[in-house]
Amino acid sequence: MTSATVRIAALIRDAGTTQDIEDRAELLRTEIGLAGVTIAEPILELALCFHHAVLGANHAVSASITRLNNLTRSGDYAYYVDIAHFMAGLPLDAPSPARWPDGEQQTRERWRTLVTARRGHPNTAR
Repeated sequence: MTSATVRIAALIRDAGTTQDIEDRAELLRTEIGLAGVTIAEPILELALCFHHAVLGANHAVSASITRLNNLTRSGDYAYYVDIAHFMAGLPLDAPSPARWPDGEQQTRERWRTLVTARRGHPNTAR
């Protein structure tokens, strides 16, 4: 898991750039699947949601959210789906059972701010 965590962190670091993130993520997705490290799968998808949200790639965000929904059906990490919506500035598909310490709106704004701040980063490809 440590290697996967480091590589996912590198994807987050590079989010919004053109540094072959899709290829790196696909390779990592395959390796995670082969290793059976299922806990890393939703984390990877959330990282990809961040990348796509930074780029404003709504179709890609939606595809990642669909994968994230499938990965969190058991209820584990289901709040990642909320976070993905928040980052992309999208409404939730249904009311969330998640309870955010500062409320949903403030949490939404914080995640969205991360995306907009990254868009302003000089190395972001927009």
